[in-house]
Amino acid sequence: MPAASTAAEPHAATEDRSATYATRRPGALYRSQQRLRRLGPDSLLAVYIVLLLVVPSRLVVAGIGATGTIANLFLLVSLLWYAISWLMRRVSTASFTRPARLALFGYAVAVLLAYVAVGRRDADTAEYSAADRALLQLLVWLPLILLTTSLTEYRQIERLLRLFVRCCSWIAVVAMLEFVLKQSLTAWIVIPGLSSSATSELVTRGDFVRPTATASHSLELAAVMVTALPFAIQQAFHGEGRSVLRRWTPVGLIALSSMMTVSRTSVIGLAVVLLVLLPTWPARRVGRTLLAMIPALGATRILVPGLVGTLIGLFSAMLDGGDNSTKSRTATSADIGLDLAGHQWFGRGPGTYLPTMYRYTDNQYLLALLEVGVVGLIAIMLIYATTMHCGALGRRRSIDPARRETGQGFVAVGFVMLVVMATFDTLSFPMVAGSTFLMLGLSGAYLGVARREEARIGDLPQ
Repeated sequence: MPAASTAAEPHAATEDRSATYATRRPGALYRSQQRLRRLGPDSLLAVYIVLLLVVPSRLVVAGIGATGTIANLFLLVSLLWYAISWLMRRVSTASFTRPARLALFGYAVAVLLAYVAVGRRDADTAEYSAADRALLQLLVWLPLILLTTSLTEYRQIERLLRLFVRCCSWIAVVAMLEFVLKQSLTAWIVIPGLSSSATSELVTRGDFVRPTATASHSLELAAVMVTALPFAIQQAFHGEGRSVLRRWTPVGLIALSSMMTVSRTSVIGLAVVLLVLLPTWPARRVGRTLLAMIPALGATRILVPGLVGTLIGLFSAMLDGGDNSTKSRTATSADIGLDLAGHQWFGRGPGTYLPTMYRYTDNQYLLALLEVGVVGLIAIMLIYATTMHCGALGRRRSIDPARRETGQGFVAVGFVMLVVMATFDTLSFPMVAGSTFLMLGLSGAYLGVARREEARIGDLPQ
């Protein structure tokens, strides 16, 4: 008996260890699987928004150019995640979100036709490389639209828009500090393996330094700020449970930092946003807003002496014959006929009108005509028109005031981008381009949520 007992002890100890492993290890594996299952399109999009706005857009993979940002590389990884999840039937595009995908499809067709056009002319080696990078950029937008149109609930869209506004608020703080301190606060940021695609030195206009924060140019910063403004206003009006200061601080930061870029783009963008939003507000709110703007402008004149006068001077100089910036744009418009000859419909090739070989256009309409032709220009305009379309249709199908104003925010974004396309080449800047397709996809998801809820209400017994 003692011998048998001794022989059984090692076996019992082994069983105890196995039992312990069986009770602990599967639990750990189960928790890991739960984390992976919770990883959805909204989580990936939240990471993308942070990478797009917080990481300086001038930091790119050498050799790829502006396409090689960390945010874009993350989207390429997300495409693999989406493909695997789709094959496992864990994710799929939501119903009633086709307009956003069709807009991307139209743009993709235009880019591919323009890519073929490069091979039909005697292009330089640098132009062929630029066209290849444009195809890679097109591939980047695919997962962004697939992820956004896979969102199934309004709370997911709302959470992503809040994150977008919050990140823009922090960027606005950095921009305002740069404006005051007259030096770049992001020049020290270096990421191993990445190189800078643009200078980190700030330029001046008049007596003011034009901040860039994490953007590659002050115009890019201004465009992103006016993109976030409609949603910052919506969140301020419907921020139940938060103090007045917390609700309206992002609005003030975003609007003021936009003006501090000392650009016509910022003024035009702010004006367009208000023109689109005001007609949908109650008369009482409109009156209060207009009254609040008077002391706001007065405070700006006191806190930043000369800024309002400089901004007014930009427009008066343009009307009086133009400053150097306006004259440069006018000269480019007059000379594009020679470069466009024979390439009116499909353009010279996506991304091939390089400033180092030709000139800066500072106008997305002209640049689109040169690179992707009339077909491509229409496709780009349809991207913004689709954003407006989805926002407007979703707004009409919503009853909740907060949701309705979210829809009007998408209308404002599409409209303001159609306007500022004339002031600089918007899609050449990674932060603006990323925001463009992000808003396209979110507007499609917003319409999808509104139509599905409308369909469910219609199916209820009367």
